Amino acid sequence: MPRTLSEVAKSPKLFTSEITLPTGEAAIFRPLEPYDATLLAQFLEDLSSQTREFYTLESYNIRTAKKMCGAINRYDKLRFVVTEKSAGKIIALFEYSFDIPEGDTERFVNYNITLDPRTDCRFGPCIADRLQNRGAGSALFPTCITIAHQFGKERIVLWGGVMRDNRGAIKFYEKQGFVVVGYFINQDGSKAVDMILDIK
Repeated sequence: MPRTLSEVAKSPKLFTSEITLPTGEAAIFRPLEPYDATLLAQFLEDLSSQTREFYTLESYNIRTAKKMCGAINRYDKLRFVVTEKSAGKIIALFEYSFDIPEGDTERFVNYNITLDPRTDCRFGPCIADRLQNRGAGSALFPTCITIAHQFGKERIVLWGGVMRDNRGAIKFYEKQGFVVVGYFINQDGSKAVDMILDIK
């Protein structure tokens, strides 16, 4: 049986694991918890302008952090953080959405792909600037796939796609097995790429 959001909220330790990053650092991969707002705000505030360009939020402060922490087990979102084992500082955030909005459904139909919220999920990662391009994403991604499996998912769609000029990210996702299925233009006029990963 697939796991549920309430199980994560009630027993976060069941979904917690320790990972050694390529830098040699020990890190804890765990669900976001209600008490994480201050730590999460610090992580968001520390993101560079370039990272913010590719990881778009309404704001990068305590307000957004509290909103994310307050949404635990309330909507279709599931969020995990990676923290330094030594200091507890958040160094990565991974977001899952188990709802497929109508706009995404229609866009993927144009690629001859039918998305199904029972088997597909949207996924959005963000890694601290100091760990980008240092192998952290590749080290953490297998755990991200495991989580999707635990919730009965068979395919992962990149949440909001990838900015077309973010060549490093596109190359990374292709390395993880994602395939480009189409291109679209965001409401702000920016060009983006839709990618999908089969994890069956």
